[in-house]
Amino acid sequence: MIKQFFIRLGCFLLVLLILPVGYFIKMQSLPAMFRGSLMGSVLVKQELIKNTSGARIIVVGGSSVPYSIQCETVMQATGMPCIALGATAYLGLEYYLCLLDNELHEGDIVVIAPEFSMLQNAVSYSTTWTAVENSFSLLSQLPLSYLPNMIVSYFQYAQQKSALFSANGAPSLTPQQEYTAFGFGRWGDIVSYREPILENGYDKNNLFEINSSSLSPKVPKAISRFVKKANKANARVVMTWAPFNERAYLGTLQQLSEFETLLKQEIPLTYLGNLTDCLFPAELFFDSNNHLTTQGAEIRTQMLIEELFENNLV
Repeated sequence: MIKQFFIRLGCFLLVLLILPVGYFIKMQSLPAMFRGSLMGSVLVKQELIKNTSGARIIVVGGSSVPYSIQCETVMQATGMPCIALGATAYLGLEYYLCLLDNELHEGDIVVIAPEFSMLQNAVSYSTTWTAVENSFSLLSQLPLSYLPNMIVSYFQYAQQKSALFSANGAPSLTPQQEYTAFGFGRWGDIVSYREPILENGYDKNNLFEINSSSLSPKVPKAISRFVKKANKANARVVMTWAPFNERAYLGTLQQLSEFETLLKQEIPLTYLGNLTDCLFPAELFFDSNNHLTTQGAEIRTQMLIEELFENNLV
Protein backbone atom coordinates (compact mmCIF):
# COMPACT_ATOMS: atom_id res chain seq x y z
CA MET A 1 0.00 0.00 0.00
CA ILE A 2 2.76 2.41 0.99
CA LYS A 3 4.79 1.38 -2.05
CA GLN A 4 1.85 2.11 -4.37
CA PHE A 5 1.40 5.52 -2.74
CA PHE A 6 5.00 6.53 -3.41
CA ILE A 7 4.81 5.22 -6.96
CA ARG A 8 1.72 7.34 -7.59
CA LEU A 9 3.30 10.33 -5.87
CA GLY A 10 6.42 9.93 -8.00
CA CYS A 11 4.34 9.75 -11.19
CA PHE A 12 2.39 12.84 -10.12
CA LEU A 13 5.56 14.82 -9.44
CA LEU A 14 7.03 13.66 -12.74
CA VAL A 15 3.96 14.94 -14.60
CA LEU A 16 4.27 18.25 -12.76
CA LEU A 17 7.87 18.49 -13.93
CA ILE A 18 7.24 17.35 -17.51
CA LEU A 19 4.53 19.95 -18.17
CA PRO A 20 6.61 23.09 -17.48
CA VAL A 21 9.71 21.59 -19.12
CA GLY A 22 7.69 20.75 -22.22
CA TYR A 23 6.21 24.25 -22.27
CA PHE A 24 9.68 25.78 -21.93
CA ILE A 25 11.05 23.66 -24.79
CA LYS A 26 8.09 24.58 -26.99
CA MET A 27 8.48 28.33 -26.35
CA GLN A 28 12.25 28.26 -26.74
CA SER A 29 11.87 26.51 -30.08
CA LEU A 30 10.22 29.68 -31.39
CA PRO A 31 12.64 32.23 -32.91
CA ALA A 32 13.81 35.23 -30.86
CA MET A 33 11.08 37.85 -31.25
CA PHE A 34 12.43 40.90 -29.39
CA ARG A 35 15.73 41.43 -31.16
CA GLY A 36 14.35 44.43 -33.07
CA SER A 37 13.94 46.31 -29.77
CA LEU A 38 16.40 47.88 -27.35
CA MET A 39 16.55 44.54 -25.52
CA GLY A 40 17.65 42.80 -28.69
CA SER A 41 20.83 44.87 -28.68
CA VAL A 42 22.24 43.03 -25.65
CA LEU A 43 23.24 39.96 -27.68
CA VAL A 44 25.05 42.06 -30.30
CA LYS A 45 26.77 44.12 -27.61
CA GLN A 46 27.90 40.96 -25.84
CA GLU A 47 29.61 39.90 -29.07
CA LEU A 48 31.09 43.40 -29.41
CA ILE A 49 32.60 43.13 -25.92
CA LYS A 50 34.02 39.68 -26.72
CA ASN A 51 35.51 40.72 -30.06
CA THR A 52 37.07 44.09 -29.21
CA SER A 53 40.71 43.62 -28.24
CA GLY A 54 42.97 45.83 -26.17
CA ALA A 55 42.06 48.36 -23.51
CA ARG A 56 38.58 49.85 -23.88
CA ILE A 57 36.29 52.41 -22.28
CA ILE A 58 33.07 50.58 -21.45
CA VAL A 59 30.13 52.68 -20.28
CA VAL A 60 27.61 50.59 -18.31
CA GLY A 61 24.04 51.59 -17.52
CA GLY A 62 20.50 51.48 -18.83
CA SER A 63 19.02 52.83 -22.05
CA SER A 64 20.37 56.28 -21.21
CA VAL A 65 23.89 55.08 -22.08
CA PRO A 66 23.41 54.50 -25.84
CA TYR A 67 21.31 57.67 -26.04
CA SER A 68 23.81 59.90 -24.22
CA ILE A 69 27.34 58.75 -25.15
CA GLN A 70 28.72 59.21 -28.67
CA CYS A 71 31.30 56.45 -28.77
CA GLU A 72 33.18 57.51 -31.89
CA THR A 73 33.78 60.95 -30.37
CA VAL A 74 35.12 59.40 -27.15
CA MET A 75 37.37 57.10 -29.16
CA GLN A 76 38.77 59.97 -31.23
CA ALA A 77 39.51 61.99 -28.09
CA THR A 78 41.05 59.20 -26.01
CA GLY A 79 42.47 56.78 -28.57
CA MET A 80 40.56 53.93 -26.92
CA PRO A 81 37.53 52.06 -28.30
CA CYS A 82 34.41 53.11 -26.41
CA ILE A 83 31.50 50.67 -26.00
CA ALA A 84 28.02 51.67 -24.80
CA LEU A 85 26.88 48.65 -22.78
CA GLY A 86 23.26 49.45 -21.98
CA ALA A 87 19.81 48.56 -23.27
CA THR A 88 17.32 49.14 -20.47
CA ALA A 89 17.62 49.91 -16.77
CA TYR A 90 15.25 47.04 -16.00
CA LEU A 91 17.88 44.39 -16.66
CA GLY A 92 19.55 45.56 -13.46
CA LEU A 93 23.10 46.80 -12.97
CA GLU A 94 24.23 43.43 -11.59
CA TYR A 95 23.46 41.65 -14.86
CA TYR A 96 25.42 44.14 -16.97
CA LEU A 97 28.41 43.73 -14.67
CA CYS A 98 28.10 39.94 -14.89
CA LEU A 99 28.29 40.23 -18.68
CA LEU A 100 31.73 41.81 -18.19
CA ASP A 101 33.02 39.43 -15.51
CA ASN A 102 35.07 37.22 -17.80
CA GLU A 103 35.69 39.80 -20.53
CA LEU A 104 37.80 42.40 -18.73
CA HIS A 105 41.13 43.41 -20.29
CA GLU A 106 44.15 45.01 -18.73
CA GLY A 107 43.77 48.78 -19.00
CA ASP A 108 39.99 48.73 -19.42
CA ILE A 109 38.09 51.67 -17.94
CA VAL A 110 34.59 50.67 -16.88
CA VAL A 111 32.40 53.74 -16.36
CA ILE A 112 29.29 52.82 -14.37
CA ALA A 113 26.50 55.28 -15.25
CA PRO A 114 23.34 53.94 -13.59
CA GLU A 115 19.90 55.47 -13.87
CA PHE A 116 18.02 56.15 -10.63
CA SER A 117 15.92 52.98 -11.01
CA MET A 118 19.09 50.91 -11.32
CA LEU A 119 20.32 52.25 -7.99
CA GLN A 120 17.01 51.03 -6.55
CA ASN A 121 17.61 47.63 -8.19
CA ALA A 122 14.22 47.83 -9.94
CA VAL A 123 14.74 44.71 -12.08
CA SER A 124 11.99 43.51 -14.42
CA TYR A 125 12.57 39.80 -14.91
CA SER A 126 10.09 39.41 -17.76
CA THR A 127 11.95 42.24 -19.52
CA THR A 128 15.21 40.42 -18.84
CA TRP A 129 13.78 37.40 -20.66
CA THR A 130 13.18 39.58 -23.73
CA ALA A 131 16.91 40.36 -23.75
CA VAL A 132 18.07 36.79 -23.05
CA GLU A 133 15.50 35.07 -25.31
CA ASN A 134 17.10 32.02 -26.95
CA SER A 135 20.73 32.90 -26.27
CA PHE A 136 22.58 30.44 -24.06
CA SER A 137 25.52 32.85 -23.77
CA LEU A 138 23.26 35.53 -22.26
CA LEU A 139 21.35 33.06 -20.11
CA SER A 140 24.55 31.62 -18.68
CA GLN A 141 25.66 35.07 -17.49
CA LEU A 142 22.57 35.71 -15.38
CA PRO A 143 23.34 36.30 -11.70
CA LEU A 144 22.27 33.36 -9.55
CA SER A 145 20.08 35.73 -7.53
CA TYR A 146 17.96 36.31 -10.67
CA LEU A 147 17.01 32.67 -11.26
CA PRO A 148 13.99 32.28 -8.93
CA ASN A 149 12.32 35.41 -10.34
CA MET A 150 13.27 34.46 -13.90
CA ILE A 151 11.42 31.15 -13.45
CA VAL A 152 8.36 32.90 -12.01
CA SER A 153 8.26 35.50 -14.81
CA TYR A 154 8.81 33.07 -17.68
CA PHE A 155 5.11 32.54 -18.45
CA GLN A 156 4.51 36.28 -18.90
CA TYR A 157 7.43 36.52 -21.33
CA ALA A 158 6.39 33.36 -23.17
CA GLN A 159 2.87 34.73 -23.72
CA GLN A 160 4.30 37.92 -25.23
CA LYS A 161 6.68 35.96 -27.42
CA SER A 162 3.96 33.59 -28.64
CA ALA A 163 1.61 36.50 -29.43
CA LEU A 164 4.31 38.27 -31.46
CA PHE A 165 5.11 35.11 -33.38
CA SER A 166 1.44 34.47 -34.14
CA ALA A 167 0.95 38.05 -35.36
CA ASN A 168 4.20 38.60 -37.28
CA GLY A 169 5.88 35.26 -37.88
CA ALA A 170 9.64 34.79 -37.59
CA PRO A 171 11.82 37.93 -37.91
CA SER A 172 13.22 38.26 -41.42
CA LEU A 173 16.37 40.13 -40.37
CA THR A 174 19.44 38.85 -38.55
CA PRO A 175 20.21 40.18 -35.04
CA GLN A 176 22.89 42.50 -36.50
CA GLN A 177 20.47 43.80 -39.15
CA GLU A 178 17.78 44.42 -36.51
CA TYR A 179 20.39 46.16 -34.35
CA THR A 180 21.41 48.46 -37.18
CA ALA A 181 17.81 49.14 -38.20
CA PHE A 182 17.01 50.28 -34.65
CA GLY A 183 19.64 53.01 -34.95
CA PHE A 184 22.65 51.48 -33.23
CA GLY A 185 26.12 52.23 -34.47
CA ARG A 186 29.31 50.23 -34.48
CA TRP A 187 30.05 50.73 -30.78
CA GLY A 188 26.61 50.28 -29.23
CA ASP A 189 25.40 53.88 -29.16
CA ILE A 190 22.35 55.26 -30.97
CA VAL A 191 23.68 57.14 -33.99
CA SER A 192 20.40 58.09 -35.68
CA TYR A 193 19.57 61.81 -35.48
CA ARG A 194 17.16 62.75 -32.65
CA GLU A 195 15.14 65.86 -31.85
CA PRO A 196 12.70 66.42 -28.92
CA ILE A 197 9.31 64.73 -29.35
CA LEU A 198 8.02 64.68 -25.74
CA GLU A 199 4.75 66.52 -25.12
CA ASN A 200 5.41 69.43 -22.73
CA GLY A 201 9.09 68.46 -22.80
CA TYR A 202 8.98 65.59 -20.32
CA ASP A 203 7.33 62.24 -19.54
CA LYS A 204 4.76 62.81 -16.79
CA ASN A 205 4.66 59.08 -16.03
CA ASN A 206 8.31 58.94 -15.01
CA LEU A 207 8.73 61.53 -12.27
CA PHE A 208 11.43 61.08 -9.65
CA GLU A 209 12.40 62.22 -6.18
CA ILE A 210 15.49 60.89 -4.44
CA ASN A 211 16.17 60.09 -0.78
CA SER A 212 18.29 57.79 1.36
CA SER A 213 16.08 54.79 0.52
CA SER A 214 16.78 55.23 -3.21
CA LEU A 215 19.91 53.07 -2.93
CA SER A 216 19.27 49.34 -2.65
CA PRO A 217 21.84 47.47 -0.49
CA LYS A 218 22.20 45.00 -3.38
CA VAL A 219 23.79 47.62 -5.64
CA PRO A 220 26.95 48.39 -3.58
CA LYS A 221 27.43 44.64 -3.07
CA ALA A 222 27.22 43.96 -6.80
CA ILE A 223 29.66 46.78 -7.59
CA SER A 224 32.07 45.71 -4.85
CA ARG A 225 32.12 42.15 -6.21
CA PHE A 226 32.77 43.46 -9.72
CA VAL A 227 35.56 45.82 -8.59
CA LYS A 228 37.44 42.83 -7.12
CA LYS A 229 37.23 41.13 -10.53
CA ALA A 230 38.40 44.31 -12.25
CA ASN A 231 41.35 44.72 -9.90
CA LYS A 232 42.55 41.20 -10.74
CA ALA A 233 42.39 42.07 -14.45
CA ASN A 234 44.18 45.43 -13.91
CA ALA A 235 41.07 47.26 -15.11
CA ARG A 236 39.72 50.44 -13.51
CA VAL A 237 36.15 51.09 -12.41
CA VAL A 238 34.68 54.56 -11.92
CA MET A 239 31.20 55.96 -11.29
CA THR A 240 29.31 58.71 -13.02
CA TRP A 241 25.67 59.68 -13.49
CA ALA A 242 22.93 59.21 -16.06
CA PRO A 243 21.21 62.32 -17.48
CA PHE A 244 17.69 63.04 -16.24
CA ASN A 245 15.11 65.58 -17.35
CA GLU A 246 15.07 68.49 -14.89
CA ARG A 247 11.31 68.96 -15.34
CA ALA A 248 10.68 65.40 -14.17
CA TYR A 249 12.78 65.71 -11.01
CA LEU A 250 10.59 66.53 -8.00
CA GLY A 251 13.31 66.96 -5.39
CA THR A 252 15.90 69.61 -4.60
CA LEU A 253 19.57 70.03 -5.48
CA GLN A 254 20.31 69.61 -1.78
CA GLN A 255 18.74 66.15 -1.85
CA LEU A 256 20.89 65.21 -4.82
CA SER A 257 24.02 66.41 -3.02
CA GLU A 258 23.09 64.43 0.10
CA PHE A 259 22.45 61.34 -1.98
CA GLU A 260 25.82 61.78 -3.70
CA THR A 261 27.47 61.80 -0.28
CA LEU A 262 25.65 58.55 0.55
CA LEU A 263 26.76 56.98 -2.73
CA LYS A 264 30.40 57.85 -2.07
CA GLN A 265 30.16 56.30 1.39
CA GLU A 266 28.55 53.09 0.16
CA ILE A 267 30.41 52.83 -3.16
CA PRO A 268 33.96 54.17 -2.62
CA LEU A 269 35.12 54.73 -6.20
CA THR A 270 36.40 57.62 -8.30
CA TYR A 271 33.40 59.73 -9.35
CA LEU A 272 33.28 61.64 -12.62
CA GLY A 273 31.45 64.93 -12.18
CA ASN A 274 28.76 65.70 -9.61
CA LEU A 275 25.35 64.10 -9.29
CA THR A 276 23.71 67.52 -9.49
CA ASP A 277 25.04 67.72 -13.07
CA CYS A 278 22.64 64.94 -14.07
CA LEU A 279 19.75 67.37 -14.52
CA PHE A 280 19.61 68.45 -18.16
CA PRO A 281 17.18 70.98 -19.72
CA ALA A 282 13.98 69.46 -21.10
CA GLU A 283 14.76 70.55 -24.66
CA LEU A 284 17.71 68.12 -24.71
CA PHE A 285 15.54 65.00 -24.28
CA PHE A 286 14.25 62.88 -27.13
CA ASP A 287 11.46 60.43 -26.22
CA SER A 288 11.90 59.81 -22.48
CA ASN A 289 13.30 61.50 -19.39
CA ASN A 290 16.57 59.56 -19.86
CA HIS A 291 17.07 59.58 -23.64
CA LEU A 292 19.00 62.58 -24.92
CA THR A 293 18.62 64.18 -28.32
CA THR A 294 21.63 64.23 -30.62
CA GLN A 295 22.52 67.69 -29.31
CA GLY A 296 22.17 66.50 -25.72
CA ALA A 297 24.40 63.50 -26.41
CA GLU A 298 27.06 65.80 -27.85
CA ILE A 299 27.06 67.86 -24.65
CA ARG A 300 27.08 64.83 -22.34
CA THR A 301 29.86 63.17 -24.33
CA GLN A 302 32.11 66.24 -24.11
CA MET A 303 31.54 66.36 -20.35
CA LEU A 304 32.54 62.71 -20.02
CA ILE A 305 35.71 63.23 -22.09
CA GLU A 306 36.74 66.21 -19.96
CA GLU A 307 36.11 64.23 -16.76
CA LEU A 308 38.20 61.30 -18.00
CA PHE A 309 41.14 63.62 -18.67
CA GLU A 310 40.69 65.61 -15.45
CA ASN A 311 40.92 62.39 -13.45
CA ASN A 312 44.01 61.23 -15.40
CA LEU A 313 42.22 58.12 -16.59
CA VAL A 314 43.33 58.58 -20.22
